[in-house]
Amino acid sequence: MSGVELVALSVHVGKKALVSDVSLVIEAGTWCTVVGPNGAGKTTLVETIAGLRRPSSGSVSIGDVSVADMSDRERARTVALVPQHPVVPDGMTVYDYVALGRIAYHGLFRPPSVADRRIVESVLERLTLGEFRDRDVATLSGGERQRMVLGRAFAQSTMVIVLDEPITGLDLRHQMELLELLKSEVADCGLTVVATLHDLTLAGQFADRLVLLDRGEVVLDGPAGVVVRSGELASRYGMNLRVVDVDGADVVVPVRH
Repeated sequence: MSGVELVALSVHVGKKALVSDVSLVIEAGTWCTVVGPNGAGKTTLVETIAGLRRPSSGSVSIGDVSVADMSDRERARTVALVPQHPVVPDGMTVYDYVALGRIAYHGLFRPPSVADRRIVESVLERLTLGEFRDRDVATLSGGERQRMVLGRAFAQSTMVIVLDEPITGLDLRHQMELLELLKSEVADCGLTVVATLHDLTLAGQFADRLVLLDRGEVVLDGPAGVVVRSGELASRYGMNLRVVDVDGADVVVPVRH
């Protein structure tokens, strides 16, 4: 299992600071969700963890190895990213798209091995994508497509997966199915999940830990139930929030002034 450590991490674009002096230790086999208002720096933070952005200062390490020092192939074998708006090319089958996750292992110019194909088949089965394996990706519904994108990440066989708003555009059932699937991977396989979510109720129900980010800085960091019930959460979102207990689960309700 691999944990994630951020030390004094800052990311700037020009003179603007998108992330400022963030230090976090995310334990292996846990789920950490970053929440915060629009423009808080959530996407920048997770993209930097995944190696898509280089920090202006500070560092990101996974399993004691700096992400900045990894080659592209090493990084792809270490951390997988599910972006908010994945590029899904038309004319490709679901099987071939998921199989892209194995390129870091066999390379661009060598065919996949028997082991590579076995892993792809296993991912299709786990995500109930078997019946879509020969379908053109363009014919999939939103929920099917999101499961396929997650399948590509799973096919990378990493112990850390980073997700930026993975349930955007999904209906309630597909949101729950995808999050339950990730939760089972954390419990059964020791996967480390770092995600961003807008839905505070779902963030609190599925994550072990919530990090509240605002203007690029960590405002609050702690167990999900503590952060959800903090007055700081409502303050940073600039609105009245009530937390209601429904069968033991915290439900965050926005209240009109």
